[in-house]
Amino acid sequence: MARVEILTPKQKINELITALLKFKEFEPEEPKTPISNLRFEDARRNLGEVNEHINKMKILMELGGLNIEPQGKMKVNDWIEASNQVFIEGSEIENKYKDLLEEIGKLRAELDTLNSQLQEVEPFKNIGIDLKVLYSSTHFEVALVVINEIQKKQLEDKGAVVIVDELGNNRYASLVLSRKGSNLDEILKELGLRKFETPDFIAPQIYYGNLKERINNIQTILTQRREELAKKIKEDEKNIKELYGKLLTIRDAMNILAKARKSEYYVQVEGYVPDKSLKRLSKMIENIAFITYEYPKRYGEEQEEPPTYVKLPKSIIPLESVIEFYGTPSYWEISPTIFLIITFPFLFGLMFPDFGNALVLLLFSIWFYNYGKKRGSENTVKLSLVLIYSSIVAMVTGLLAREFFGPLPVGGLQELLNNPSAPVGPLYYAWPIPVSFYEKISDIIPTGANAIINTILLSLLLGSILLFVSTLLGVINAIKKKDKEFLFLDRLPLFIIYIVPLIVFLYGFINISNYQGEEAMILGGISYFLFHSGTPAPPSVQILADILVIWVEIGLIYNWVAKAYLLKKHEHASTGSAIIFGFIEGGFEAALLLLSNTISFIRVLVFAIAHYYILYAFSYMAYLAAGNPSSLLSVFINPAGIVILIIGNLLAIALEGLIVFIQDMRLHFYEMFSKFYEGRGRKFEPVMTYVELTQ
Repeated sequence: MARVEILTPKQKINELITALLKFKEFEPEEPKTPISNLRFEDARRNLGEVNEHINKMKILMELGGLNIEPQGKMKVNDWIEASNQVFIEGSEIENKYKDLLEEIGKLRAELDTLNSQLQEVEPFKNIGIDLKVLYSSTHFEVALVVINEIQKKQLEDKGAVVIVDELGNNRYASLVLSRKGSNLDEILKELGLRKFETPDFIAPQIYYGNLKERINNIQTILTQRREELAKKIKEDEKNIKELYGKLLTIRDAMNILAKARKSEYYVQVEGYVPDKSLKRLSKMIENIAFITYEYPKRYGEEQEEPPTYVKLPKSIIPLESVIEFYGTPSYWEISPTIFLIITFPFLFGLMFPDFGNALVLLLFSIWFYNYGKKRGSENTVKLSLVLIYSSIVAMVTGLLAREFFGPLPVGGLQELLNNPSAPVGPLYYAWPIPVSFYEKISDIIPTGANAIINTILLSLLLGSILLFVSTLLGVINAIKKKDKEFLFLDRLPLFIIYIVPLIVFLYGFINISNYQGEEAMILGGISYFLFHSGTPAPPSVQILADILVIWVEIGLIYNWVAKAYLLKKHEHASTGSAIIFGFIEGGFEAALLLLSNTISFIRVLVFAIAHYYILYAFSYMAYLAAGNPSSLLSVFINPAGIVILIIGNLLAIALEGLIVFIQDMRLHFYEMFSKFYEGRGRKFEPVMTYVELTQ
């Protein structure tokens, strides 16, 4: 990223703005050293107005059910004049729908008021006597109030009789009676209670009916007005979308002008441009302006944080939406998007291995994508694309696991009952992944026979690899940041510590045919060194185990000393406090995180098993509901069995899909990103043209 300064003669400022909008990779900034204090005040005023018009156009498109997207062309000689002309066009369109919008607004406001009144009378809707009669009793003072348990007790303590109808959430619709002259109104006021009344003291039942009738009438009128408005907007779709495109373009043009400075003869414009695009910009404006540039200085040497620009293929840009939940990378950080494009869908697929469920999730994601496009919601579109990628990977893992809406369609009763002589499912022989291949990989599939130990070890191996890569990226980011203290006292200790789990779970590959046995030896050696119990590993393995434990201890001591130093230097802690809290954060907590972060990846296995056995349980219930038949067809045609299977799969798709997505994010945000990613930067937001600019 480079910061550019552009000087152009005043008479060419409009050409420069047009060029920068077409360039689409320039983000304007306030000049560091302005040539004067003079600004384009008209542009600054127009910024507020253009945003108001944009919001109104978006509302119109939403009400009309249109896709929120810009279209059209515009010819500009002077951007200030063009903005004023576009504002006139905007006002004309807005005035065209003004009366209908105002009427809809009034109807909605009235509907909200009536619904509020309806909610207030709801507790007493069954009382058919006029309140005038009820409240004018000769011998008693009477009130209708909504109270809680404490207020009920307080009223009874003051001699009142309370007849209640429970509403839930510790609320009661109550009829309160006390003897004449007891000043019930004062008692209610003292307790903060309001006596319920209706207009002209009519019966609550009648008042409730009147309100319902008025609400239904207003809803009918409101629906008619909305349909009328939507019809008119659709007829005017082309003009509205063209105006929307012009407004967005005007907004970006005014943003450039509002930050520019001018002198008697020149205009100064500054901003950020990706360094790879500098030559292209220089060529575009060589006849209308003079350009200079500089690169951001070392981290911490300047107050301004340059924007972060990561050029990604369009196909993976949506994964930035997941990154943005955590924060935008700083300009010196490696963007985790490339890391995420592999790991996020991969982990999701491992935790959600069912082709049928993943297919439903894919179809939902496509619908969600179209919904987001229609609503003009960029975040919805990006999130839906993340789900699309993840569900496609889950379909692949589902194919490998030979699962399709649970065990019955493929494995059939043979898989459900673990009976080799029972019938298989209708898709058993038609499945793209043959049984022979499945049997070869079954030992590493969570639902395969005798695969639990192997899948636990592979989950831990996967976790150790991802944690190692995360800490390595942390070291690289610290080098890019050019902050030696951050490198040697924060990132390097973690890198040293997290090398050990990688070595431990890669050790089994020295004899991959006996991976489980090799891992048992190295883990047994570590256990023997730590607890001095049991049987030591073979000498060479035991020596390696001893070295790895000592390595971790040295890394933790290094981290402890580093944290103590940072506490003393930057937070001015006393030596004793720095040592104590340095040990808690750098030694004790780091050791716990080393263990918990690595073990945390077992959830990849756990959720895969949980997903499978939820569907297995519902399949078995369907089998029982069908009367323990020997034929699979009997399960599929049994009404109760069908309902059970549908409910089970819907729960698995909705509940498990959501949980797996959240857990996938947790593994990235907590276990991985915390090792290398700060996310304190700001996103590169270049100005651009949203319509075709003609000469």
